[in-house]
Amino acid sequence: MDIEQTNQALTRIFQEEKKRLVFWYDAEKEFEELLPSIEVEGATLIRIDEVAALDLKIRLETQDLEEKFILYAPYPEPSPETDWLCDIKLYSSLFHADKASILMKELGLSNMSMRPYIKGRSSFFRSQDRLDRLKKWVEFDDRKETMDLKMLTVLTRASRPEPFAILMKLMDSFCKDDQFNPTLESKPWKEIESLELSQYFWSLMTQTFGYTNESDNGQMEHSLKGLLIKVFVTDFANNFKNDLPISLEHFKLPGTITGTNASVFINQWQTHTIHCQNFNRISRFIDDKLGLADILSGLEIEDLIDVMTFEKVEQRIISSLRDQIINISHKDFSDTLEIIKKRVDGYWCNHRLYGTSGYDAKGKNLYQSAYQALEIAIDLFYLRKKYDSGFHYKSAVELFAAYTEKLYRFDQDYRQFIEIANQTEQAGWDVLKPLRQSVDDCYSGWFMEQLSMSWGDFLESDASSDIHASSETKTSQSENRNASTALLETWKLPRIINQYNFFKQRIKPILTGSDRSRIFVIISDAFRYEAAKELTTSINGKYRLKAEIEPMLGVLPSYTSLGMASLLPHQSLSFPETTSHGKSDAATPRIDGKSTASLEQRAAILNEFDGTAIKASELSSMSKDKGREFVKQHRVIYIYHDQIDAVGDKAASEEKTFEAVRTTIDELTALVGFIINSLNGTRILITSDHGFIYQEKELEQLDKSTLTGSTLTDAGVDMGSPNVIKKHKRFILGKDLGFGKDPCLTDTLFSGNTRQTAGTDTDMKFWLPKGTNRFYFTGGAKFFHGGAMLQEIVIPMVTVSEMKGIHREESEIKRVGVSILGSTKKIVTNIPRFDLIQTDAVSERMKARILKISLRDGNNRISSEETITFDSSSSSMEDRKKAVKLPLQSRPFDNKKEYALVLRNAEDETEYDRVPIKIDIAFANDF
Repeated sequence: MDIEQTNQALTRIFQEEKKRLVFWYDAEKEFEELLPSIEVEGATLIRIDEVAALDLKIRLETQDLEEKFILYAPYPEPSPETDWLCDIKLYSSLFHADKASILMKELGLSNMSMRPYIKGRSSFFRSQDRLDRLKKWVEFDDRKETMDLKMLTVLTRASRPEPFAILMKLMDSFCKDDQFNPTLESKPWKEIESLELSQYFWSLMTQTFGYTNESDNGQMEHSLKGLLIKVFVTDFANNFKNDLPISLEHFKLPGTITGTNASVFINQWQTHTIHCQNFNRISRFIDDKLGLADILSGLEIEDLIDVMTFEKVEQRIISSLRDQIINISHKDFSDTLEIIKKRVDGYWCNHRLYGTSGYDAKGKNLYQSAYQALEIAIDLFYLRKKYDSGFHYKSAVELFAAYTEKLYRFDQDYRQFIEIANQTEQAGWDVLKPLRQSVDDCYSGWFMEQLSMSWGDFLESDASSDIHASSETKTSQSENRNASTALLETWKLPRIINQYNFFKQRIKPILTGSDRSRIFVIISDAFRYEAAKELTTSINGKYRLKAEIEPMLGVLPSYTSLGMASLLPHQSLSFPETTSHGKSDAATPRIDGKSTASLEQRAAILNEFDGTAIKASELSSMSKDKGREFVKQHRVIYIYHDQIDAVGDKAASEEKTFEAVRTTIDELTALVGFIINSLNGTRILITSDHGFIYQEKELEQLDKSTLTGSTLTDAGVDMGSPNVIKKHKRFILGKDLGFGKDPCLTDTLFSGNTRQTAGTDTDMKFWLPKGTNRFYFTGGAKFFHGGAMLQEIVIPMVTVSEMKGIHREESEIKRVGVSILGSTKKIVTNIPRFDLIQTDAVSERMKARILKISLRDGNNRISSEETITFDSSSSSMEDRKKAVKLPLQSRPFDNKKEYALVLRNAEDETEYDRVPIKIDIAFANDF
């Protein structure tokens, strides 16, 4: 205790006790040399040993009655019988002269029996900083063990005086440069040892976890590394559903209750927003020390599904589930899906995994991504099983409708899986590569072949009406024949808009309407139907917005300049005569004689309808005021977005096609928000010029329809002729094309006329390779369009509007409700279980809810915390039930006190529900 502390302690006595006399007995004369430095405002220091007792008594009782005095004696307090000043002490205060007493007073400790303890810990109190930080924790009735606990709290700078918090913080001091090193010089641990608190620390670990570490000679040899290994292995054992591997048995901590503490501690460590980073590093260190990879290889994943201790467990489960998906012949994945749901709610999928390999360069959790890919693959294989016998539809109308309602999911699943597989491989993971081959076999090797055969039948075969039609579907014989027979000759489907009628049937009625509303048309190059379905769902998940999708029948050949031109207002759509500018210009259609090649030319055509055209990037970069100024003079604004075609149609970047689709969905969602919120738009149409096909499979010569050499010569076709104006991977466009002398070409080619398939006023013939074949592999071979496959010619038309008035309430985005089943208000076991039910089914506007569930004393956790996702879309309440187990921390609980079962929203930690709970497990602990 220094002189400043002494002055402060004396000052507090005068201020707080309101006495004018303070007796100070310094039996050991600890402060005699410091007396000249004693300065207490308004008080006079008198040495009792230097003044006659009677004179002092007279002065204090009859003179200077308003003055304050410090009465110092360099000897022990005398007994009342020999003390001349005994009666004066009745209205004075006693100041203990020893440092321990001063410290006790400063700390607010009331029990004087603590003086020897405080004196024994004198080295701790040599630091004013330690003393100041200890004060905030000390309570007046604290005893030795409690004080030691709080001193450990100060030394480790833990968040509270509690074993778990102390151990977490202490472990942080051994982590440096993204590594855990138990031999690292740790300042907290060095102080714990130098201040002789290590013995208490180890007794605390024994009390908390049951930790002991007896050596071969019977001596206790404690080590932090040994403690950690036992805690981690015990958590592993507590959640492992079988006998612990023999190589790990000797690491398991003894005792059920203290062993449970290991799991509660691990869980609290994992879910701590700060300390979890070093948990990952330490878990990896212990994983390596145990050689866990070899141990896990011999275990069944069904026994591991509750184990969240080690990152390698996650890797083992993902690899095993992948193999199950590949190898399960009967394709019943219900058990696999249950495991995935369990793991996705677990630690390694839900936290920022610093110090691990679990995150990619963009900060995405790769474990979460891998499980998502497994689920998508399962959905794809379920679809495959559902249509195992192929696609048997009676007409083109039925198959077209089936694609827009169900079969598009093959394309969507394939895209989403490949997108995730690319992300994981770019991060250095190969875990999805074997499954990638199976997915591609299902999609390219089965779905695309089956779809191309079924759809191809309706494109050209006159006989197909006899094969596919039946009395059940012939409500209109002529309609059915037109819809299912030689579709290339009519290129019309009942109730389906042709792309070249888009403006006439969807835009013009709005412009000629009485409300004078403005319409925005977003045209995204190569934005295919399945991606637009995902966009529709995304927009419908936004407040105030409503999106609806319908298909259009695209133009043939399905290439950019023809698709873009067909969406513009026109009386006539035609091809120009071949000019000296080259054949490429001859393939660019004209609208009422005007070129449509550039943005400016399209804007000029739209200007006749109070419209204009602009690039999406240019509009998005405008401020709100500048954007409003731009659109206010127009009734219709065409917005051109190009991401997918720009990336996919180049050999160097085609492998990023699905990444470009993701970017497109995100950018279009943002663009819709900008138009609605900043430009006061109320009506938006989103469409595209054509779709596309993307396949990962390695191309073979069989994928190529040969159009060279003697085959064409025999057929009477000169590919160098001016009649051939455009040669493309998926089509040949020209005038006066025909199959000539070689009818065998009909086995590999479709032929048609743009007068039927694009509504042109001029005849322009084309050839298309059948199925997914290509004429050329130049410019990339995986991404292609231009042909007549459904992925190329089913054009999305998404209508977005703002919901107003009473309909706005319907647009509110909510999360499903969750209720606790039963009326259990008392816990009588160390591992209580709670049943919960999701009260609403998930839909576009009713989103999933993710809850963190725990037992708490106030806001302090007293159990593990489990994350549960409530995302069922089932209409059955039984399917929406979930259960959670919450192991309690081993500690005394007051059976009269109120604790709580607390449910918090995972996204922002807001409290969703708090249910009062009593805990009475004394009886249970007796057995």
